[in-house]
Amino acid sequence: MRALVVEQGWSRGGLAAVRALASAGWAVGVAAPDSRGLALWSRRCHRTHRVPPLHRSVDAFVEGVAHAVRVGGYDVVFGSGEAEVLALSAARDALGARFPHGPHTSVLRALDKVELSADATAVGIAVPEVVPLDAVPDEATPVVVKARLHARPDVPGAPPRIDTTVAVGRTAARRKAEAIHALGGEPQVQLFHSGRLTAYAAVRGRSGEGIVADSWQHASRIWPPDAGASSRAETVRGDEELTRRAEALLDRLDWFGLAELQFLAGDDGVHRLIDLNGRFYGSLSLAVAAGANFPAVWADLAVGRPAGPRVRAVPGVRYQWGTADARRALTERRGGLLADAAATVGYGIRARHSVLDLADPGPALARLLGPAKVLAAAGQSAGSTEAVESQAAAA
Repeated sequence: MRALVVEQGWSRGGLAAVRALASAGWAVGVAAPDSRGLALWSRRCHRTHRVPPLHRSVDAFVEGVAHAVRVGGYDVVFGSGEAEVLALSAARDALGARFPHGPHTSVLRALDKVELSADATAVGIAVPEVVPLDAVPDEATPVVVKARLHARPDVPGAPPRIDTTVAVGRTAARRKAEAIHALGGEPQVQLFHSGRLTAYAAVRGRSGEGIVADSWQHASRIWPPDAGASSRAETVRGDEELTRRAEALLDRLDWFGLAELQFLAGDDGVHRLIDLNGRFYGSLSLAVAAGANFPAVWADLAVGRPAGPRVRAVPGVRYQWGTADARRALTERRGGLLADAAATVGYGIRARHSVLDLADPGPALARLLGPAKVLAAAGQSAGSTEAVESQAAAA
């Protein structure tokens, strides 16, 4: 069976998916707008394809993906980022392969922060309080400013993702909101809550199958510090009641496939849902290392293979996003710069990494050299699709 992963650049989740699918026997292709990207340089990547950039033309992008499907004979097409998921979901009938998500209305509902919060509240999951911009109490109050949808592929020129940021005070929050407006997004302001970043990831089958694979993880370090992703994390045993409510939320959304629910576990003991990633997420390699091969389970369901016994990630497996954790250590300097740097290196020795893999060194080399040097090392021009594909396959 063949799977195509469509991405726009340096997706750690996309790389993890390519490796995981290949380990389960899938022939995996990667479609991207140019030769940059981690997955393109993985030896687990069977074939690469050039597709037009999504932000320039959705129609051209979809046609490029459909062409890759025809050329590569793919059975299933995954969008690596939220922009790709939304664009491919809306055009799924034109792809020529299975698109592994539920109805487009369900995809939109799950990724819409307003709709998601309402559904979470309905099943008993707490969410951060939304406040009007003018009601931000004072200039010393931190708030979270995010887009209602992280990606707007329907807006010409919109970036692949509109990031969430923390702003202190009404003036800074207004600037962040205006920036989101300029990118085609609809800003939302939430009260800032501190706490540990915790995530529940699961693959849900179609109606009646329920959850077929899942994993809980806690982050011990994040980057950027205020509103970032896990730079260190570990699989843990989840709270049974919160797991039940998370399952109820995915049922209510009629979700199919992989979803990562991100929570902030506050000092008050409340887990507040802050996001849903309906795609390959950044720390995906952790769940795979802990025995939950989400991409392979998802792909099997997408092509109609029956679900086996429920797969659960083993607790106690560690993960590190190396470059981010190094940048964090340089910034936070916990116990001093040398102590934090040494602890960062020590932690990484026994951790699964998002990019670094001695059995698959190409992506780490690509990250180290950077896009321009990668092209120079390949001896190819950015305009030669066939040459880039050959070099990527050999990496």
